[in-house]
Amino acid sequence: MKIAISYPPIINERGQTAMVSQNRNVQFFVTPTYLLPVVHAQAATWLRDLGHDVLWDDGNAQVKSFDRWYADVLEWAPDMIVFESTTPVMKFYWNLTNRLKQDLPDCIAVMTGYHSMRKPEETMQESATDIVMRSNHIDFVLSKLVPYMTDHADWRSSCDLEGLHIRVNNGEVRNTGNFKQVEPLDRSPDVDRNLVGWKNYAYENGNFLQTPGTYATSVIRDCTFGKCTFCRYNGPDLTFSIRSVEKSLDEYQRLIEEEGVREIFDDSGVWYRGQEARQFAQGLIDRGLHKKGCYFGLNTRFAYLDEETIRIMGEANFRFILLGLEACDDETLQRLNKGYTVGDVARNLEWFTRYGMHPHLTVMVGYYWQTSEQLQGTVDTVRELMFKGLARTLQVTICTPIDYTPYHQECLDGDVLLTDDYDDFDMSEVIVKTPIPHEAYYKAVRSMYGVVFHPRFILRQLLFLLSFRKRDWQFLFSYGWRALRRVRNHIFNLTSAGSSKSPPKPGSVSPQPDPVGAAH
Repeated sequence: MKIAISYPPIINERGQTAMVSQNRNVQFFVTPTYLLPVVHAQAATWLRDLGHDVLWDDGNAQVKSFDRWYADVLEWAPDMIVFESTTPVMKFYWNLTNRLKQDLPDCIAVMTGYHSMRKPEETMQESATDIVMRSNHIDFVLSKLVPYMTDHADWRSSCDLEGLHIRVNNGEVRNTGNFKQVEPLDRSPDVDRNLVGWKNYAYENGNFLQTPGTYATSVIRDCTFGKCTFCRYNGPDLTFSIRSVEKSLDEYQRLIEEEGVREIFDDSGVWYRGQEARQFAQGLIDRGLHKKGCYFGLNTRFAYLDEETIRIMGEANFRFILLGLEACDDETLQRLNKGYTVGDVARNLEWFTRYGMHPHLTVMVGYYWQTSEQLQGTVDTVRELMFKGLARTLQVTICTPIDYTPYHQECLDGDVLLTDDYDDFDMSEVIVKTPIPHEAYYKAVRSMYGVVFHPRFILRQLLFLLSFRKRDWQFLFSYGWRALRRVRNHIFNLTSAGSSKSPPKPGSVSPQPDPVGAAH
């Protein structure tokens, strides 16, 4: 079977490109960040290993226009095309699928992704999609589904693999039930880096101090915590599974020694903790990988790693540590069900910094309950952490309810959403009722990002040079310009739409020659 795993270019009227792959939510950026969608890449590798003809078709990373991408798909004429969906691009995908089914009527259109997982009936109603997959473990599902389809001409009516919505020939939709079982991650293959063109993702990524960089196969799929109300990794339909330390270490060794990778980031919802974290870091040391000139990075949580674990990680050459700060008042952290308090933050950051790592904070503003006092507390705390050198970089976003997460459902139940148009869920503006004017949140975004231009922040980076660590010199002199470019990009994206009554909207983007929007 010919199978395309596809990410079409989605470009709005501002010339910004939608970053769909490997993102918690879609944002539109002029300066793109190409993120390798690891699970879909594992699926592509697995299907190829099963003998199928697989096209890795990321039009964004391949820098194609939409028209070029679409023409290439028609020329290749896949038997199956797989998309990844999320809330802000749903109407685009519905239109695209309808058009594609007209031009390639025999092509089986498969929709994956968190939005369709939670609203499969909607996608089946709004588009000509053939299959909606209600699992993030698409590698496991496709590795069973595709062989079944090739062996059973009546697969639409006979396939009973769990977690699917299937359109049968007469237009009826079959539901094969909830997805239940998460299988051992070691069964899924390492990503074939050549198959997915890994170097297309190796340079335009703000997480990498050194290039070429790459994303590792995640050691944990989804999240071991899984309780944050705003996050996709939350709900009875999601359970986590863990990859073995030795298999992951083997992949790191191949990436460094065979591919020449100079920075590896693991984008698990949250990385190992406890014994597994120490075992992994010690494994890097035992194999001598910590002396190969490659940095390592990961996502973790405050109050998850103790000082001894962090010390070993520092020795193993971990550098980039991404932590979801979200807000700096305990009421908000409790309402988000974060599982830690503001008091945990500085202590953890001190440990990471002490052992030579570069903590990166992710912050959100615009919660429907966020007062001016809570907002200002977050701004002041974040700026002070950056001035003290306890965090080196940050990302500020607007908390946008997405994908029918618990936070999204709260907003629906409390009647605080200002729009039900999915195009408005692109994180470019506040879309909930708030106790203070929306402009206050955009001002807060500018204030937090503005810290990188502040003399106190610059002085702190100069003081770090006294440690004579290579990474600190790289951070200031090599990474600095790239980081500033992305800061300007984020400020524009997150504050310009909210200050204008008539910005170009992503809804104007359409796979049709003329804009056609599917109604929500």
